[in-house]
Amino acid sequence: MAKFKKEFPDIVETITTDCDIFSSDGRKFHTDNAMWDTGADNTVISKRVVEGLGLTPYNQGSIAGIGGVSDSNVYLVHILLPSGDCVTNVEVMENDFYDYDVIIGMDIIMFGDFLITNTNDKTVFQFRTPSEGGVL
Repeated sequence: MAKFKKEFPDIVETITTDCDIFSSDGRKFHTDNAMWDTGADNTVISKRVVEGLGLTPYNQGSIAGIGGVSDSNVYLVHILLPSGDCVTNVEVMENDFYDYDVIIGMDIIMFGDFLITNTNDKTVFQFRTPSEGGVL
């Protein structure tokens, strides 16, 4: 079982952590700017990650967001979570957002237990894999 916990100094509206993204040939991109988004069906990477890893798309897909639906390149990557878990062969789409390097979607979140608490004027985020249900 792997588990990680991140405490924020105050109440936050966005959960961000670090993570590493690996290309199929082992190149690594580290970011401290990965947002966890339960409203995203799939994990999405920025153009900065694509360029940093020199990724080549293997497919095309459609991505729906606030701005509507648009075509997107699809890549296959491995994502190392802060817990040390590596999710392999993740199909990610590219988006031209600038706020985050990675948006971790439900395709990854569904593998574990996801908990956010807001007490004592701070946010605490915890994630555990594999899912065990119940309290973390």
